[in-house]
Amino acid sequence: MTFHGWQSARSTTRSYRSLVVSTAPTTDDRPVTVAEAKEHLRIVDFTDDDDYIAGLIDAARKWCEDYCERTFADCEYTVAFDDFPHVRIELPRPPLRLNASSSEATVSISYVDTGGTTQTLTWAESGTQDFRVDKDYTPGLAYPLYLETWPSTRIDDKAVQITYLAGYGSVAAIPQGVKHACKMLVSHWYTNREAADRAGMKDVPLGVYDLLAPFAWKQYA
Repeated sequence: MTFHGWQSARSTTRSYRSLVVSTAPTTDDRPVTVAEAKEHLRIVDFTDDDDYIAGLIDAARKWCEDYCERTFADCEYTVAFDDFPHVRIELPRPPLRLNASSSEATVSISYVDTGGTTQTLTWAESGTQDFRVDKDYTPGLAYPLYLETWPSTRIDDKAVQITYLAGYGSVAAIPQGVKHACKMLVSHWYTNREAADRAGMKDVPLGVYDLLAPFAWKQYA
């Protein structure tokens, strides 16, 4: 594959075949705790619905992440392509998290070479760097070393798979607007346990969209 120079990332990316969660967030990564949600609901002394509220928090986090095309609670993804995209590869669901421990701050590329053998390329914040990573671009980018190209691959389903960590690194780092949007969703779903009547009310509180607007990202190739 020929290297065509410093073209824009938008013109040098290709849609991925699949994006799967390799390691899901834990309950400790929830943007809002059950106690915080209950304070918002003004039911601090009522405990019967704690498990139900916890489930609503998880659903609200997922809804916000899907709407924004971002990752708020730390999550490891594997994105797959049938071949190396031209030059730069966008890593979906930003932010790309590299401010973790040295063992976590890695991006790994597994690919099947033309002979059918699986090979691995690694980028580590402190260590081996077989390719380059731009963590400051949104979304994060992976691209070859200077004046080099991606290896030739056997063109097949999911011949190239990239595994990386995304998220804000800690609950404290998640923006307050996102946290409040989660609380509003939990409150709305807790109060309206059936499907909302569109003729009489919104299925999602209007303020949620306004709170999430600064974080929305839906411009993948």
